Amino acid sequence: MVYKRDFTGYHNDYPDFKWPGNKNLAVSLVFNYEEGSEHSYNRDKVVESIGEFLPVDVNRRDIGNETVYEYGQRSGIWRILNAINSRNIKATFFATAKALETNMYATKNIIENGHEICDHGYYWTELYNMDYSAEYNEIKNSIDLIEKLTGKKPGGFYAREPTENTVDILSEFGNFIYDSDSYADDLPFFYNRLLILPYTPDANDFHFLSPMNRFSTSNEFLEYLIDTFNTLHDEAQKQPKMMTAAFHVRVTGRPGRFPALIKFIDYITKYDDIWITTREEIAKFWIKNFKD
Repeated sequence: MVYKRDFTGYHNDYPDFKWPGNKNLAVSLVFNYEEGSEHSYNRDKVVESIGEFLPVDVNRRDIGNETVYEYGQRSGIWRILNAINSRNIKATFFATAKALETNMYATKNIIENGHEICDHGYYWTELYNMDYSAEYNEIKNSIDLIEKLTGKKPGGFYAREPTENTVDILSEFGNFIYDSDSYADDLPFFYNRLLILPYTPDANDFHFLSPMNRFSTSNEFLEYLIDTFNTLHDEAQKQPKMMTAAFHVRVTGRPGRFPALIKFIDYITKYDDIWITTREEIAKFWIKNFKD
């Protein structure tokens, strides 16, 4: 069944519930972990287009941007893991299988500290360039490698640009309980019996990068995160909501951007009515309480 659009959703008639522990707002911290799986001319003849600066304009390796991605694996991932582990924050890593394979030291740390690995593809590759069969095989390969590396099949999925077939393909596998390839709501919802946990295109450090360049400083990003949190937290006093805050290890892992993450965590943890947890835990709660 090809993806069908839905413009009405809950039509302002939201379910009556509380998050576990009688909490009002569920907060999902997501760390995109893609480094080592991005486009590289020597691998797939494509120059990666997302980075700290515009890519080289010739068909050859972009060594500068390659080292930016290496920073994520060498430094950024550890700055982030040390911060959230020391604060006992459980997060979700949107991780490509090849990024996990590239740095088993970090992969082991993620698993041992109780974080979730959500399948972000085999490589960080656009699915919309694939037909049904190729997309199916790409996802199967990511499942198999993640299971090999971590001992567990992923429960969630997030693509680098899905196709109209992605949700149907995910439903063919027995391990996925949710997909995050939607930006359509502030609460989870079901689509073709697969749970959709909406992601965020805006409360996202991706906008530090070229060609977006919307955030310049950590304070600009922090202000946006806090505004998002405050709006949803205020609304959640009457109707529980979910917030996602999105980070990339090569982006927020940089020293000048890192303070936004720490200050945001320090800000929200002052509230006693929020539930900071993994997306898999949110999905399990929603399926248990709302699946027909």
